[in-house]
Amino acid sequence: MRAMSRLRTAALAVAVAAAACAPVACHVTGPRSIKTGRDTYNAAIQQTNNQQLLLNLVRLRYRDTPLFLEVSSITSNFQFELGSTASGTINPGAANTVGLGGSVGYTEKPTVSYVPLQGQRFVTQLLSPLKSDVILLLYHSGWAIDRIFKVCVQRLGPLDNATRASGPTPSSPPEYDRFFEATEILRELWLAGALEMGYAGGDPERGDLVLRIDDSMAYSPLTRRLAALLKLPEPRASIVLSGSDPTAVTLVPRSLMAALFYLSQGVEVPTRDRDRGRVTVTKTAEGEEFDWGEITGGLMRIREQKAQPPDAYVAIPYRGRWFYIDDADLDSKSTFALINQLFELQSGDLKHAGPVLTIPVSN
Repeated sequence: MRAMSRLRTAALAVAVAAAACAPVACHVTGPRSIKTGRDTYNAAIQQTNNQQLLLNLVRLRYRDTPLFLEVSSITSNFQFELGSTASGTINPGAANTVGLGGSVGYTEKPTVSYVPLQGQRFVTQLLSPLKSDVILLLYHSGWAIDRIFKVCVQRLGPLDNATRASGPTPSSPPEYDRFFEATEILRELWLAGALEMGYAGGDPERGDLVLRIDDSMAYSPLTRRLAALLKLPEPRASIVLSGSDPTAVTLVPRSLMAALFYLSQGVEVPTRDRDRGRVTVTKTAEGEEFDWGEITGGLMRIREQKAQPPDAYVAIPYRGRWFYIDDADLDSKSTFALINQLFELQSGDLKHAGPVLTIPVSN
């Protein structure tokens, strides 16, 4: 009888230990694993996408070859293991002792697949000129019209927006000042609620855009100056933008790669790299170094320093230095987000099936 009692005590100990572990497993498996996995992978993909974009902007400034790797799929297997132990000491004529123990084991085995952006997809996404519907989508998404035009357009009628900066850094400053003046006028009209952009004739198939100026501002000093900059005979309430119509104002968009080159001019380069000829130093006609901040200052500023920055929005190590965007630099962060949206818009249907995240859970 005493032996049976001892066995019952041991069995009870094992059952109690297992019961203590079971709620833990139930608490972390199933729906809880979705929250844990989704948040973690979401943050990791966003952070590494930002780091990759920043890295390639810095590479372009150094004339190094850019490379984009897309996360095409993630498969992660979660496995939970439960264990329990029981021990006891039986002393005749003395108090018996029972010890209980439990354990929870957790294993994750992720498999990540990457796809390099190359071939036809590289041409479509990076080298093809931005279409008018992409520019219009950005506008209706709430982006400021001057930011859109500065990043996405390299010529508006007779106005040049630093076209030579749409490739490797030029040795002499590009033309940009009159284009910037025109975009500032468009911004003022936009902020006043007196400017709208849409399709010419309301027909998306034509591909022509039109700037519609409110009648109350159609002949204001701002619109008269805009007409003069665009070489129009008189101010217009509707300005058609086209790449083919001879009666309209010609709009020449950049490609996404050209936009990246353009913004890469805002990368600050260490003095040692300029002195060693690792980057092109742009000089004015007077032989002075040109300040690219005059062009990219309100759009993108990528700073550099020796130590890892503590308060960066995004940072990457490259060539023995740290390059980063300051977390308080809202203009740079806005343009960075705009470029990320351009990547998605240029990808078309290619990404509709990915990335795919599959998380089997077993216990």
